[in-house]
Amino acid sequence: MNDVRRVAVVGGTPAALRKARAAGFEVVWIHQPGELAAAGLAEVSEALLTDYREPDAVVALLRALHADRPVERVVSMIEDGLETAAEATTALGLPGTGHEVVRVLQDKLAFRARLDERGVDATAARLGRGEEDLRAFVGAHGRAVIKPRLGSGSIGVRLVHGPEDVPAVAAWARAFGLHTFLMEEYLEGPEISVEAFSYDGRHVVLAHTAKETLGSLVEIGHVQPAGLAPDLAAAVDELVVRMLDAVGLRDGPSHTEIKLTPDGPRLVESHNRRGGDRIADLVQEVYGIDIDALAFRWYAGDTAPEFPGAPRCGAAIRFLTAEPGVVESVDGAEAVRADPHVVDVQIGVSPGDTVLPIAWSYDRSGLLVVRGADADEARGRARELASAITIRTTPGEPAAHPRPIAAVAPRPDRLIGPPGPGTAPGETDGTPAHRTATPEKG
Repeated sequence: MNDVRRVAVVGGTPAALRKARAAGFEVVWIHQPGELAAAGLAEVSEALLTDYREPDAVVALLRALHADRPVERVVSMIEDGLETAAEATTALGLPGTGHEVVRVLQDKLAFRARLDERGVDATAARLGRGEEDLRAFVGAHGRAVIKPRLGSGSIGVRLVHGPEDVPAVAAWARAFGLHTFLMEEYLEGPEISVEAFSYDGRHVVLAHTAKETLGSLVEIGHVQPAGLAPDLAAAVDELVVRMLDAVGLRDGPSHTEIKLTPDGPRLVESHNRRGGDRIADLVQEVYGIDIDALAFRWYAGDTAPEFPGAPRCGAAIRFLTAEPGVVESVDGAEAVRADPHVVDVQIGVSPGDTVLPIAWSYDRSGLLVVRGADADEARGRARELASAITIRTTPGEPAAHPRPIAAVAPRPDRLIGPPGPGTAPGETDGTPAHRTATPEKG
């Protein structure tokens, strides 16, 4: 009798693979040959080296492997692997989050339709294909946001303040390559995110994260705990639970973005993964919960539901920015790294690199994670220490404005998504509802 327990992990890092092994699994790792960290190969029993963003190819490989050496689950801890993991889960008839749940979560129009249909959230949203559609939507709903139907990391997101902005935003969308886009009513108020974990349909909120964003809507800072009043926290948690039930997510981590509007909390989007932008590190610092490790223990049937206790401290993430241009030098990072309150420092640029205007998450130049006695101390310390790192640039060749979608999305059709009713022949006909490579946003 073969007692070996095997899990297939789509994409991800060696750290996640070690947590799968610690939960008792042999690991089959599916990853792009040119992108994987070679250290991960020491953590796995098999590696399938292929483009993990191609679900059909991965399913074919896993189907053959599963017939001979069965896997219990196919999972992914990263945004770009979720669709493939879901397709394989459905195709192989395995437990876990399947195709339909991930489709609804990743397709922002389908997500809005499901929430409206179930009476969870009635934020107005529809597809647009140009200035006329955008003008009509703004006329009906006021301030609006346009974004790709699929995608994350703030790629292709633009705010429309009113009718006067419509021509410029529509022109931007054409130049960027968004021949179709999602239009949503703008939700006023601060943004938070919610980390949760679902145990066979029982949803437990682990943490609330407060956020700071730039004018481009790109996130520049995170802090936990978010400091919500008890009544507001309860309303947020209830909304998240109703949403998770509506989309059918029953197992594993989720990351949900919420706007705290004058009329109460409203949903922005959700993902069946833990938060990116190192938010999971904040959860571990503040509440002592390692979300990835918890997930693998749950998949192995080796843990009862875990609940967060009182926060142990505060923790914050601050992203580094620099003036656009060519990097001359980066100073101060080592001194900041030596601070005893610093959990980690990442510098994403080196001399000779080009810093672009911040239009999406990839344009940030680095980050630091710090702890404090409470959220306010952590937030203030993160700002102070971030200011001690200096990234000097000199003006370089100006970037195209806007940069086209192909500059950040190798497969733009998979970011824009499937056509809506009435799409002109050939405009997006036949475009598969898949995602392109995007950063892990918070």
